[in-house]
Amino acid sequence: MTRTKSWVITSGIFVLIVSGITTMQISRLRSALTPQNSALPQQAELQTQEAQLQLSLLKTLPDLGYRNLIADWTFLNFLQYFGSNEYRQINGYALSADYFDVILERDPYFYLAYVYLSSSVSIFAGQAEKAVELQERGLQYLSPEFPPEGYFIWRHKGIDEVLFLDDAEAASRSHQIAAEWAAQSSDPRAQEDQVSLQRTAEIMASNRDKTQAQIGAWAQVLGSVPDEKTQAEVIKNIEALGYEVVPNEQGSYSIQPRASTAEE
Repeated sequence: MTRTKSWVITSGIFVLIVSGITTMQISRLRSALTPQNSALPQQAELQTQEAQLQLSLLKTLPDLGYRNLIADWTFLNFLQYFGSNEYRQINGYALSADYFDVILERDPYFYLAYVYLSSSVSIFAGQAEKAVELQERGLQYLSPEFPPEGYFIWRHKGIDEVLFLDDAEAASRSHQIAAEWAAQSSDPRAQEDQVSLQRTAEIMASNRDKTQAQIGAWAQVLGSVPDEKTQAEVIKNIEALGYEVVPNEQGSYSIQPRASTAEE
């Protein structure tokens, strides 16, 4: 048997074991807690308990050399959790940070996870301090060269710091590091991004109008949101600051003061 075939078979067995254990436990939980035709709040509570059970298993599960596989599988479970809009309206997003705790512990190089981490934990769960803590933990393993888009993670961190922790000094420092990493990155966008990141760091360090700094940060978020739900939440926050988001023909957006705000 070739090494590749052996790896595939072993990986498949590993996934089946994990899935089997989780499914067995969840099936017991469902039979114990769910009456037939249960109402939506009961279903939402059941889903939350299922997610908690999955996470507790994933946190303690030996990786057997398949750390990336566990990270990927946990991320898929997070997407299902995050996308269950009816349940999230009832039970909220409090478990988001727990998903990323598992994901980044297993694979700190998983860039897409950081994109969802910033939006789901900071914006929806209201746990920006936890989001920054997880970002800092992951950044210890990264470098300006790998992954090439790693400088964006510093930018995400800086945005969380200025928008949710009201810490312009920390946000300026994070954007400055992001600019320094961009200068060393092989990502094709990096050289252009370096200029805007450096400018943002300087604006945040200058103690200029706080609203302008927030609008600038929200504009960065709007340009990289991973899903429509987050996009709608970002637009709502921009509008709360007295601005409006105007789509253009190129499929991007411009942010402008509302007419009443501009007149004032």
